[in-house]
Amino acid sequence: MTVDSGDFRRVLGHFATGVTVVTTRFEERLYGFTANAFMSISLDPPLIAIAVGNGNASRAAIEGSGVFCVNLMARDQMDLVRCFATNGPEKYEHFCAANHHTAMTGAPIIEGSLGWIDCRVSATYPGGDHQIVLGEVQALESGVGQPLIYYRARYVLNPRKIPSGS
Repeated sequence: MTVDSGDFRRVLGHFATGVTVVTTRFEERLYGFTANAFMSISLDPPLIAIAVGNGNASRAAIEGSGVFCVNLMARDQMDLVRCFATNGPEKYEHFCAANHHTAMTGAPIIEGSLGWIDCRVSATYPGGDHQIVLGEVQALESGVGQPLIYYRARYVLNPRKIPSGS
């Protein structure tokens, strides 16, 4: 059976997920991209995984630096999420004007996020048109706020208003 990519995307779109911005610093330049392909892997040692598109400029930066941070985005950070989802100069030259600080690895931590997970790359694996990056958690912190949810190819600000149907 051949799986149609449009059907694949449509069906997987029915899985509601949180929204993250994955960031890194490489050769004094900041990189970031919006992602929902993120998961926890292990408690001992603490490991997470992200998926980075093979054509994503941040992929080479993560490989080069060996570090990344997953920023769990709040629903009042929609402008940042949208900016990091683009390929424009605001993202590449101005880091979407995101206020940030660093912790253990030097990867940018976005201010106001619901939480962040600062990691060192422990392994990468091919995953079709993506690379699966395993990160060993070096530092983390939770914040406050309401989550931004991604469902059926759109951002959901109010979980009580998630659309039903196919």
